[in-house]
Amino acid sequence: MIGQNDNINLEILSRKKVLLGFYGLFYVAILVIIVAVGYSYLFKLESFSKDNLVPFGAQDTAKREADIPLVKGTVTPPVDLLKEVVSTPEKLAEGKKLFESNCVSCHGAEGKGDGVAGKTLNPPPRNFHDLKGWTNGPQFSNMYKTLHEGITARGMAAYSNLKPEERINIILHIRTFLPDYPAIDKNETDAVDKAYSLSKGVKLPNQIPVKTAEEKILAENDALNKKTETIANIIINNKTEKGAEIFRKISFDIKRSVTALANYPKWNDNETALVKFLSVNPETKGFKNSVSSITQDDLSVLFRYLNTLFSK
Repeated sequence: MIGQNDNINLEILSRKKVLLGFYGLFYVAILVIIVAVGYSYLFKLESFSKDNLVPFGAQDTAKREADIPLVKGTVTPPVDLLKEVVSTPEKLAEGKKLFESNCVSCHGAEGKGDGVAGKTLNPPPRNFHDLKGWTNGPQFSNMYKTLHEGITARGMAAYSNLKPEERINIILHIRTFLPDYPAIDKNETDAVDKAYSLSKGVKLPNQIPVKTAEEKILAENDALNKKTETIANIIINNKTEKGAEIFRKISFDIKRSVTALANYPKWNDNETALVKFLSVNPETKGFKNSVSSITQDDLSVLFRYLNTLFSK
């Protein structure tokens, strides 16, 4: 027989089952609500992306700034280097301003080579607090050369767009980072003037609108493409001249080979230049690897033939 205690235990067990069932339903309901809210959010996000975002590029096109104006090239006034290299508070202030707008991203605000953009460069940007290991050297003439020409191998951009006085002011500012920079004497200023003729004035090129430049480039490319196609067809169809026969023998893609020649006109200087052109990565230019075995007589015939074709 079931005693009183047994009845109490059964009742407690029954209540536990009811509570557990209630909690189970509660958590299921919460999960359903979370899923529903998430789905609703994703739906609205997709709708927002489709209906409210401006298509890529559309905004830039609508707000595109006016093209740059046409400006005729000029010659800047002569630069008195001996005067310009004398440091003054005004020049240092201008140099600092130019350094901040052109150099800080790589070289850092204090010129230690720790700029944000410079962290991705290898080798790292120059640390102006260390005079050792410079590519061009810390002398004034070499620093001017670096700013004017850049150093491609180190990722250093050229700043030939700046005026000579502006480049000099940047150098004067950089020299404040360390007291040990080599002195700027007449030999240094003469070296810069000899290289860049600053005392005679600097010729600035014409500035043409971007649209005009694009049209000019497209026209030049179109003309070049037509010329290369014409020359390629002549070589393919010419069955009488030995030069055409030699070219067909050494090229597996005549149009590519002709295009490569058109894009590197220095091959036309002499036969040696043509040999050098043909021997460097011939396959990328449409030539067979066997081109290296061409005889001197065939090379001379080929050079004269190509010289005639490209001079038309």
